[in-house]
Amino acid sequence: MKNTALFLLAASGLMAMHYFFERTDFLWQLGLYSLLFGIYYVTIIKESVRLEFWKGVLLAISLRLLLIPVLPVLSDDYFRFIFDGQLLLNGINPYLYLPEDSMNMIGGLEGDPYWQQLLEEMNSTPYFSVYPPLHQVFFGLAALGGEQLLINVIILRFVIIFFEVLTFYFLYRILKQDGQSIHALWLYAFNPLVILELSGNLHFEGIVLCGLLLSVWMWQKQQAWESSLAWIFAVGVKLSPLIIGPFWLKAWKSKVLYIFFGIGFLGFSLMFFPLLVGNGFEGFFDSLRLYQKSFEFNASFYYIIRNVWEAIVGYNPIVYLGPTLSIFTLIAILVFTYHWKMKNMQDLAEGMVWIYLIYLLLQPVVHPWYLIPAFGLSVLTQNRLLLVWTAMVFLSYSAYMEEDVREKPLLLILEYGTLFMFFYRMYLQRFAKKIFKYT
Repeated sequence: MKNTALFLLAASGLMAMHYFFERTDFLWQLGLYSLLFGIYYVTIIKESVRLEFWKGVLLAISLRLLLIPVLPVLSDDYFRFIFDGQLLLNGINPYLYLPEDSMNMIGGLEGDPYWQQLLEEMNSTPYFSVYPPLHQVFFGLAALGGEQLLINVIILRFVIIFFEVLTFYFLYRILKQDGQSIHALWLYAFNPLVILELSGNLHFEGIVLCGLLLSVWMWQKQQAWESSLAWIFAVGVKLSPLIIGPFWLKAWKSKVLYIFFGIGFLGFSLMFFPLLVGNGFEGFFDSLRLYQKSFEFNASFYYIIRNVWEAIVGYNPIVYLGPTLSIFTLIAILVFTYHWKMKNMQDLAEGMVWIYLIYLLLQPVVHPWYLIPAFGLSVLTQNRLLLVWTAMVFLSYSAYMEEDVREKPLLLILEYGTLFMFFYRMYLQRFAKKIFKYT
């Protein structure tokens, strides 16, 4: 009875966040998110609820289905998703034309409420599409629902939930093969951030995680080409999984390594071949460079370096700092990979988690949904830093309390201060004791 009441309370809180409040209602949204995370802590993290596989999956899916008939509240990225999909159905390459120019090419759309809403609500009108070709396939599927925004959203939501179910299955298979309890699966399936950002806000990091988990599972079974294709599938949705490329060099041995990267190169070439049509790669990479040199949000080390730099030279160094940190990130990942010891699946998964942490902590932009692939991998290990971060990252939504996006420095300090405190307690404190013991 108690667990049923908590489940119903969580369902009510989840629905309230999407049906009754806007993104600008941050205090209400934060209060409800805290409620959801509190229930999650009591029932899942503290393991007060024991679930069989199919019962847990059905409960997790039911929470996601509650959001089916509502437009996303916390993110407006979906307007670009659907706009790109509609361009594809109209035979227009989203990498070649800016959104407004694309509409002019179709013709007859001036004053059309559907298209005007997509254009006006979009947060990326000044640049070409930055989403890889495989990502665009899902946008095209959504556009098959016609010029009806809610129908487009519902199609995307069902696609994301479908991959969520696959993710549950892959987590289950990996955990069982490794001899672990399937309780770790529920850490992912019932995490409030995961539900809100994937099924709620329609972000595709869950599909990325699905590919990464399949790749890890195939590594467990020593099936190189299947593992490679799964990894490249994840890269095809979002480029970020490329950061674990160097790590695979250590994961595979001898001739199998050549098979893995040979298949990977072939798969990557096929998936990104559409960028060569009409020189679409120019628009795609121009947008990537613009993103890297122009945007900053919820960063950690980047903000520290930027503020010190500004104090010395008197201007924002983002044009130089973004690319410089990308180079430093690559070097840090290579050094980490070289020194990481890998004996089993947990070593593989935890190594990937640390690589993602290096990447995220050095990025100028860290939206809440960026954490999900790393968090999903982390439940396979004893590393709970990403779990802590999923609790705190919601504070970044405070930037949307007003029409102009304005981050709150004190809340950023609270978010990252909490994360680094747990990092110290979980890792640095133990390391420091070892150092002092032998000095």
